[in-house]
Amino acid sequence: MHKQHIQTIVAAACETADAIVGARAWNSAEDACAMHEIIFWDMIARHLPDVSIAELLAVVV
Repeated sequence: MHKQHIQTIVAAACETADAIVGARAWNSAEDACAMHEIIFWDMIARHLPDVSIAELLAVVV
């Protein structure tokens, strides 16, 4: 998969998680952070099912 395509998906997943988490009041920062992580990684898994975490990190870091 093309590096730019992966970076676009990662950026979109992060923006979506930011928007969803930011639209709600949370009991704690830990809860908000945990939900952000769940949403982000769920979107990555759906859109990049054949990319390993190591490959993903190599592209975005």
